[in-house]
Amino acid sequence: MKGTIEFLKRLMMSRKWLVLPPIFVGVIALGAFVSSQNEIPRTEPVEQPRPVRVVRVKPTEISPVISGFGTANTARQWQAVAEVQGRIVEIHPSLESGNSVNAEDLLVRIDAKDLQLLLNQRQADLESAKARLQELEDGFASEKKSLKLALKRLELAIRDEQRSEQLTHSKAVSLGELDQSRSARIAQEETVQNIRGTLSVYPSQIKGAKAAISLAEAKVNEVERDIERTTIYSPFSGVLSNVNLEVGQFVGMHEQLFSLQDDRTIEVTANFSMAQIEELIDSDHSQLVSNQGSFPFSAQVFARSGKKKRSWDGTPVRILDSMNEQSRTLGVVFQVLNPSHQNRLSPSVNTVGSVSGKNEGVDFARQFGALRPGTFCEVVLQGPASHDRIVVPRTALNVDKVYVVDSENRLRSRKVETGFSVDDSLTIVSGLSEGDVVVAVAPVPAVTGELIDPQFDLDTTTQNVIDSVAGSSSEDTEEPLR
Repeated sequence: MKGTIEFLKRLMMSRKWLVLPPIFVGVIALGAFVSSQNEIPRTEPVEQPRPVRVVRVKPTEISPVISGFGTANTARQWQAVAEVQGRIVEIHPSLESGNSVNAEDLLVRIDAKDLQLLLNQRQADLESAKARLQELEDGFASEKKSLKLALKRLELAIRDEQRSEQLTHSKAVSLGELDQSRSARIAQEETVQNIRGTLSVYPSQIKGAKAAISLAEAKVNEVERDIERTTIYSPFSGVLSNVNLEVGQFVGMHEQLFSLQDDRTIEVTANFSMAQIEELIDSDHSQLVSNQGSFPFSAQVFARSGKKKRSWDGTPVRILDSMNEQSRTLGVVFQVLNPSHQNRLSPSVNTVGSVSGKNEGVDFARQFGALRPGTFCEVVLQGPASHDRIVVPRTALNVDKVYVVDSENRLRSRKVETGFSVDDSLTIVSGLSEGDVVVAVAPVPAVTGELIDPQFDLDTTTQNVIDSVAGSSSEDTEEPLR
C-alpha cells in the first residue's frame, strides 16, 4: 500500500496524468454518439438482368456460297511461226499489238517467187517421169506383139524342119537343106528367147517409173504446200500481241512472228478447298457433276479495281485432274464470254495501227469493259437453294454450341450441328427450332441460368441477316457484263 501511494505521488508530480481526462471524455462522447444513432435499414439483393443482342430464328431458304481466287487466261492462244523463209511482201493493215483481227483475215504474205520457180522445176520432173512410164508401157506392149509374131515364125520353122527330115529319107532333100532348116529353127528360138527376156525386165522398170512419178508428185505437193505456207491467215478472231514485223523484213524458217489471243473467251482457274466444295454438295463427290454433265451451281467472276468491282457471268467448264500440291486445293475452270467486238479496225488503218481521222473502228468502251488475261479474279459459287434451314450469325457459335434465352429470360446452352456458312451467317442442321431466341454473340463469360435482358435488333429474323449478306456482296459492284 505504501508503494502504491508513492507511485501516485510521483505520477502527480510528473504531470503525465493530465492526458487521462481527455481520453476518458472522448470515450464517453463516442459511446453517447453511437447509442443515439438509428439502425440502418437492410434490403434484400435484386438480380440485375444482363443485356445481350439476340435474334429470333426461323426456317428460311438459303443457298451455299463459296469463293475462290485465280488468274484470268485466254482459252485459246495461237503462236504464228514462219514455216518457210523469205521476205515479207504484205501484212495486214492492223498488224500491231493490241489490235483486233477477224477469223480468216490475211495477216502476213511472204515472197513465193523462188518457191514458184522450184514448183515449175518439180512439175517438169513429174512430167518427165510420166513420159518415161508411158515409154516403158508402150515398149512393153510392142514387145508382147513381137513375141506373138516370133512364136508364129518359130512354129513355121519347126514344121519346115520336120518336112525336110521326111524328105531326106526319100532322098528328095539333101542333108545341107536339112541343116539349113534346123539352123532357121534354132535362130527363131533364140529370137523368141530374147523377146521373152526383154519382156521380163519391163515390169520392174514400169514399177520403178511409177515410183519415180510418186516421188515427183510428192515433191510437187511439198512445194505447193510451202507456197501455201507463205500466206498466214487468222485461225480465229482475237487480239494481236508481240508483233514486230514490217514489209520487206526477212524471216527465217521456224521464226516466231506474233501471237493471237482469243479475246472473246477467257478462262479463270479458281482454287477451292475440299471443305468449301463439300458445302455446295453432299459428301459424295460424284455429285459435283450432275447426270446431264453440267455443274449444279452458278458462278460469278469478280475483278476488283480500287473500291469498284466488275462482274461477269461465269460458266464452269471442267475440273482439273489433280489437287494443287502446295495449297492442297482443287482447281475449277470457269469460262467468261467477253462482249464481241462488232466493229474491228477498218482497212483504212495503216501498218502502225493509226486511224485516219477519229477512231471509228475501235469500240474502246467494250475493250475497257472486257475481262483481260492476267487479271486476278474472285469466283463466287452459289449452290442449289436449301429450304427450311435455320440460320444464325457466325458469332453465335461457341465451338459446337450456341446460347439461347428461354421463356424466363434465362441463358441456356444448346449443342448444335452446323451446316454450310454464307459470309457472316451459319446454317444449323440440328439443335435449334423455329422461334428460338439465340444470342447473336456468344457471351463471355457464359453463365448458365443467368438472367438476360434480350435486345432484339430492328431486323429480328435471320432472313434479314441473309439479305444483308447478299447486299454486301454486291456493294460497290457494277452491273454484270453479258
